[in-house]
Amino acid sequence: MYVTNMFFVTLLVLVSVVSGEVNSTDGVRASRMAWMKGLLEHHDWINILNGNHSLPEKCEVDLRQYIIALNQGLLWASKIYDASGQYTPNILFGNEYWLGSQNACRDLQLKQYYAQTPPFPTTFYVAKINLTVDGDHVPQTRPMLVGQCVPASCSKDALKTLLDSSEALIAGRAAAVGIDASFTTLYVRPVPGSYDILNDPKFHILGAAMLVVVLWMFVASVYEGYLERRYRLKEQEDLELANNNHKPTSNNNANDDEKVSDEDNKDKDIRRETCGMWSEIILSFSILSNGRAILGTQKPNDGALTCLHGMRFMSVLWVIMVHTYLTIFYIADNKTMRVVTERNFLYQSVGNASYCVDTFFFISGLLVTVLFLRTEDKKASRKLNKKPESADKDINKNLNGYANSALSVSVISQETFYEDLLDQPTSKGYSKQEIVRMTKSFFVLFLYRVVRLTPAYAFVIGLNELALRYTHDHTVFEPAIFDHINCDLYWWRNLLYINNLFPQKDMCMVWSWYMANDTQFYVIGIILLLISVKHIRFAMVSLILVLVSSWATTIYVSVWHQYKARIQEPFEMFDPLYDKPWSRIGPYLVGMIVGWYLHKTKCQVRIPYWLVAVGWPTALVIITSLIFGMVDGYFEVWPTAFYVSVGHTGWGVALAWISVACCCGYGGLINSALSYRGLLPLSRLTYCAYLVHPTIMMYTSFLLDGPLHLQNSMVLTIYAGYAVMAFLASFAISLAFEAPAVRLLKIISAGDRSKKSVD
Repeated sequence: MYVTNMFFVTLLVLVSVVSGEVNSTDGVRASRMAWMKGLLEHHDWINILNGNHSLPEKCEVDLRQYIIALNQGLLWASKIYDASGQYTPNILFGNEYWLGSQNACRDLQLKQYYAQTPPFPTTFYVAKINLTVDGDHVPQTRPMLVGQCVPASCSKDALKTLLDSSEALIAGRAAAVGIDASFTTLYVRPVPGSYDILNDPKFHILGAAMLVVVLWMFVASVYEGYLERRYRLKEQEDLELANNNHKPTSNNNANDDEKVSDEDNKDKDIRRETCGMWSEIILSFSILSNGRAILGTQKPNDGALTCLHGMRFMSVLWVIMVHTYLTIFYIADNKTMRVVTERNFLYQSVGNASYCVDTFFFISGLLVTVLFLRTEDKKASRKLNKKPESADKDINKNLNGYANSALSVSVISQETFYEDLLDQPTSKGYSKQEIVRMTKSFFVLFLYRVVRLTPAYAFVIGLNELALRYTHDHTVFEPAIFDHINCDLYWWRNLLYINNLFPQKDMCMVWSWYMANDTQFYVIGIILLLISVKHIRFAMVSLILVLVSSWATTIYVSVWHQYKARIQEPFEMFDPLYDKPWSRIGPYLVGMIVGWYLHKTKCQVRIPYWLVAVGWPTALVIITSLIFGMVDGYFEVWPTAFYVSVGHTGWGVALAWISVACCCGYGGLINSALSYRGLLPLSRLTYCAYLVHPTIMMYTSFLLDGPLHLQNSMVLTIYAGYAVMAFLASFAISLAFEAPAVRLLKIISAGDRSKKSVD
């Protein structure tokens, strides 16, 4: 019995001991979270300083003073500790940022505001580390950005040495408690860096150009204000004279040319007499007339195509929304919230938003075709009726109100080609002279487009490079876009409109792939239109062949790469497919067909009501299925091939119905909304808004002191602010570059026509 009792007592003691070991407070050290909370602990740096190290003497002295003060509870030392990055919650929910606060590190030194300040200056560094914690918590190596506020006597190399020395201590703690974890410092960089924008030659060049333009705008505005005032006074004098004589004045009866000029001026938002060429060149930068032209809401008399304004404006808003989400995703401290957001059915409107750019392509193809054919009809009518050139309305007028004057400039140079072609006898082929004239017309058309688009484009490229260079130097984040390098090396690709033919990693302003595609489509479209003047059937067959070949090429590339479209990775095939012209030309060609149809029918089409009843639901079903059809979040290989090839053309077909129905009077409330007069000025600003809005996003987001906490409501609020800022910046850029370029082209083209008439 005694032996039995002793056995049970011994067993009880052993169980108690084991139980005590398991539940003791020392076991907390085995917690993965406790281990991560102990990372980058400044209190432990005293052990490193007491051991073997190679820190500079001044840095070591300041660090010892800081750590001793920290252990003594001095406020200034606590502020340095508080400004440095430590463990931050949400690491298991995607947090990659333990940034502390650069602003706090700078602010704590201000002796004029605080009684206790450090006895040495402080500086801020951001270290990039790789962190791994067993196979469950952080199974894949996660790059972390950690901010450190330290004495300014410590260089980035000294801090890197200190963090490297911490790795052995941290690894030892993990091994002691059986945690399979690693902590590796990759590099350390100061924030801000050494870049001085005021000493950048490109800043001087861009600043000088802006100064010249601003001064030119000021002088032109003052001069035009003086001319408008003189013109109003003259009108008042004529009116008073007419009232005194109780009959029309000779000035009102005789000056027919002046009346025509005044009517043209009203069309151009100019409220003054026409001046000489050099005066008009000066006045082309006037804020008064350019501002009225951009902000005018007056619908034109032949405004059948005004629905395109709303389509263009809504598409730009869609683009800005998508880019807002992508920007916030990148700087959020709860990146797994992106996965949660992507599970939402409505998020497909972000993941499948590539179709918003297809709307731009569709509109471009439609407008180029309509403007080309209208010019052809005008010149043919003028030649047949032998009307003097002055009897025709200004070709640069805002035709149909669906395009600002910038969009109508590209058809000016067709006059000579059409007049010469109409003089030639009709034949099945082309003579040598006709080929030369067509070639000349093509290059002049292309030159007009380049001259119209490039000034604003080049300015934004320069602005973007400087803004991103400054941002990379001052940000605590690590932006994925390196435009400060790419724009410095490859800006010429953008100005040649070939940047979409190069890898994404080497692209300046990645979003400008649209500009390259649209210009390349314009080249193809103009060639087809020039051919259609004499051989419409051949042009149509060629268009269809181009369309079918684009489908076949896209399907081949997609299947070759075994591409499976996913909501989570909309840009996975950016280089092979996303930005390539052979996968994007479909909507442009559909737009050309619609433009030809609307021009030939003069928008006077009687559509049966049964077709209206079928057409609208069909168009809406196509749009909805393309955006929200990826119910499972992905497609297999062959459905993906069909989706990325024919899908873009299908989007153009849906827009084709909307355009035809709205222009021909079957749009109802949809046409009323899309054609709302308040959208006209916003539509004119979409080009520059598209160019500049990512620069605004990156500059404002990456200069934050720390990460954002992702939430849909917050993203939508930020999106609204970005949209407003983009259109305000667009208005300024349009006033300074786009509108003056358009007016200068008009002056040049008018001079060419006058010279030709004299000859």
